[in-house]
Amino acid sequence: MPETLLRVAIAIGGLVDITVAVLALFFQPLLGPLFDIPTKDPALTTIAGGEYLVVTALYLLLLRDLPRYRGLLWLVALDQFLAALLPGIEIARGHVVATWKTLGPIPLNLALAVVYIIAAARPADRGPRGLPARRYVR
Repeated sequence: MPETLLRVAIAIGGLVDITVAVLALFFQPLLGPLFDIPTKDPALTTIAGGEYLVVTALYLLLLRDLPRYRGLLWLVALDQFLAALLPGIEIARGHVVATWKTLGPIPLNLALAVVYIIAAARPADRGPRGLPARRYVR
């Protein structure tokens, strides 16, 4: 997989998470109209926003130094997989309405998860001393 494609996928995942984090932390009333995310409990929404901020940091670390933090791809793959699975479960339970805002992102979440899993499963390029190839310096 080309590194450029992986970096674009990482940037998209990070952009989605930082957007939700900022809305959950500072603009909770917009979560409903924009994403159909219920905000019945403002404290819980704020806590979730903080968690989204932490996950955004993982994406930033990956963008900063992909060879060094390659193992984090498994965590962001899990982030995207759960972003697809959990709304589906809540829709099935009747807690969330099935609209294009809740169902629409699921294919993107799954596609990003697949890209991250493929990249994480591929062995990292190694230099002569076993260090990641981009970090090897004589």
